[in-house]
Amino acid sequence: MEVLFIVVVIIIVAVYFSPFFLESLQASFPYFNTIMRVRYTIIFGGIGLLYGIAGNVLDITDIFFGMIAGSFVDYLLIGSQKNHTSRET
Repeated sequence: MEVLFIVVVIIIVAVYFSPFFLESLQASFPYFNTIMRVRYTIIFGGIGLLYGIAGNVLDITDIFFGMIAGSFVDYLLIGSQKNHTSRET
């Protein structure tokens, strides 16, 4: 279980920092834009998974609630970016 915990933490950190170290690989990495659109969904889902692992009861609802929260954050960030760009034009 400790190995799974460490692997999930590494994936969360990699997805969070992916815009910085994958920016140069954007042309060669085919799923870059897709990952950037659902980045917080992946991160919050991973946090829900870590919460389930740490609680010794891995309940699938923890993962889904984390993914729902991440999707909501993605939606809010995309909406604020669209509003910000429409004000500039």
